[in-house]
Amino acid sequence: MNFEELIETNEVRKAVKMRLPYGFFYKRLVDGKYANFLDFHEGVADHVAFSNCVQTEAGQLAKFHNKRQLQFTVNKVEAGVHSIAVELGNYTTFQQLIDDNPAIVAQKNFISQTINDLIDITQQLNEADIFHLCFAPSNVLARKGDGSVRLLCHGSFYAQLDPTVLYKGVEAFVAPEVFVEGSTIDARADVYSLGKFIDWLYQSSGLPFELKSVLAKATAEKPADRYASVKEFSQDMQKRTAARRTGTLAAIAFAVALSALGLFFYLLPSPEVIEYVKPVEDPIPDDMLEDEQMLLGIGADADSATIAKIVAQEKLVKDSFKVDEKKMRKYQAKAERIFRKQFTKAADKILSKVYNKENMSLSEKEFMIRSKAMTEELAKKELELAKKSSLSGDRSQRIASEIVDQLTDKKMKELDKDNKKK
Repeated sequence: MNFEELIETNEVRKAVKMRLPYGFFYKRLVDGKYANFLDFHEGVADHVAFSNCVQTEAGQLAKFHNKRQLQFTVNKVEAGVHSIAVELGNYTTFQQLIDDNPAIVAQKNFISQTINDLIDITQQLNEADIFHLCFAPSNVLARKGDGSVRLLCHGSFYAQLDPTVLYKGVEAFVAPEVFVEGSTIDARADVYSLGKFIDWLYQSSGLPFELKSVLAKATAEKPADRYASVKEFSQDMQKRTAARRTGTLAAIAFAVALSALGLFFYLLPSPEVIEYVKPVEDPIPDDMLEDEQMLLGIGADADSATIAKIVAQEKLVKDSFKVDEKKMRKYQAKAERIFRKQFTKAADKILSKVYNKENMSLSEKEFMIRSKAMTEELAKKELELAKKSSLSGDRSQRIASEIVDQLTDKKMKELDKDNKKK
């Protein structure tokens, strides 16, 4: 199987059926055009209250205006409701999206945009007392082409159903209280599920350190230990991320200052040994007289030469930490050049393991396994080289994403040329 055949096979497979927690999503040919449908699982649709649940949701969502919410109409028959017709468009689940293209998580702003979109629509849903409850990768949809978020059915409309049936196979993404009869279900349940989804989203690229404690709180076992709302959850993520960026810049400035200070002392000429020292007229400047720690460090019996030396060192230390913006930009640019050169070389080798003539003849399953391993290796190498180059995580990820996209396009074109020659 060559690469083109693999793509065609994937498209056919995607067009057949996708399993969601509550049913199968697929395309059906109607009057010469393909329309989207969702057939509910028997265990779900057989519940006596199910028909009313679906119709209630369809009615309320018709008044809900958000481009990320898919609208649908109910297909009602004598036996009840067993399917819905979903608005036009090409959609896939996030599980399928990343299984088919693992490298998409490395694209610029993909993860951050996905999280922002989910936060936006979930806040709006919660304000209308609607709770999604299950942000499992198989229950969050994406529009093909740009990977933008779409949601369909929401768990709070189906509270009368057995949650063990409704969420079979995706229980890990649902808050514990949802499975306890009589429990209060509110925004905290969505905070929990969103936290689980975000953790899953970062699996291949590595969860940023500053978000670990945030997600730990969001996914706490007890609702009272979580954030009270999705907005509060989002604000803490933003605050921690901003603090991390500020801390990174401060660390770089500090490292530059220390390096400059060390180099200065290294280059200083060795002091000459002399028998007599000329007295210093004004050994301690007025601006240092208020520095208690510095004065105590001099000692009561220090001579004028010793005092002068200590004062000079104090001035040098203070001056060395005044790193101007121009020097910082030069340092940053140099670090980026080093990172680009090293990551390009490493990424080219990693991508070549998958995008080559031999792999194009592999089975679909084997190709996907190798693609996933490739993504994990790229993410690991990006973190390693970013650390060596003293680059911030956001900056190194953006550069790495650009490099991966360029190299992938290049290799795909080379493979395409080879196929045309054949």
